[in-house]
Amino acid sequence: AAGAAVGGAAGGLLGALKEAGHDEGEAQVYAEGVRRGGTLVSVRTEESDRVRVETLLNDRRGFDSLSRGAAYRENGWSGFDAAAEPWSAEQIAEERARYNR
Repeated sequence: AAGAAVGGAAGGLLGALKEAGHDEGEAQVYAEGVRRGGTLVSVRTEESDRVRVETLLNDRRGFDSLSRGAAYRENGWSGFDAAAEPWSAEQIAEERARYNR
């Protein structure tokens, strides 16, 4: 039941991210990251604060969707699937080790 809840939450996250202004590609990568056990922090800010906020987030081990999406695709990922099972604790640990997180 917990796995279904996480999968459903990640699926709902995809729609919420798109509604918040993220393009389809970004939204898919972010939702996939959550499915893989990641944490998502999203900030809506004034354009004048954008660079400062991006710097703060990136300094806190953030990643950009382009590089992470490319890494996912290199390993066979072809897009977010809301019906896919959440990752196991072992898979999450391997993923975090892959990215030194």
